Amino acid sequence: METLTPYTVTIRETPAIRVAALAHTGDYQAIGAAFERVTMLAIAQGLLVADARSFGIYYDDPEATATEALRADACLSLPAERGVSGDLQVREIRGGRYAVTLHVGPYAELSRAYMWLHGVWLPESGEEPADAPVVEEYLNDPRTLPPTEWRTEVWLPLK
Repeated sequence: METLTPYTVTIRETPAIRVAALAHTGDYQAIGAAFERVTMLAIAQGLLVADARSFGIYYDDPEATATEALRADACLSLPAERGVSGDLQVREIRGGRYAVTLHVGPYAELSRAYMWLHGVWLPESGEEPADAPVVEEYLNDPRTLPPTEWRTEVWLPLK
């Protein structure tokens, strides 16, 4: 019996996205506190708009980098005319081509999507990864749903 993969890939061309970012260093599984803080800071600065999008930018490969040295940013999309202050920084998610796959389930299981994307899809795709960080977009609110319903897109930058 053939095992079906829960993942598919869409190649997406996306414009650059300005975000308010809060840096996180260490275990990627512990970035939740940075997301709580970026949300509080965005609210305090009047940056949280109704259609705000939530992103994580992940700079390092956890297979090749010591856990304590992993770097990431917890981000919220930023209205074009707005700046930030304090601990928040303006960052830009690069525009361009991405291989995008949807993971449904707990964040602790996201490594499955990465393993499939890098280990199965990429070698068979004829595509090459770009020298840019991976992005995750969190499509729903984990505070209001059970982990089995969390929806996360993983964006692998392509050349």
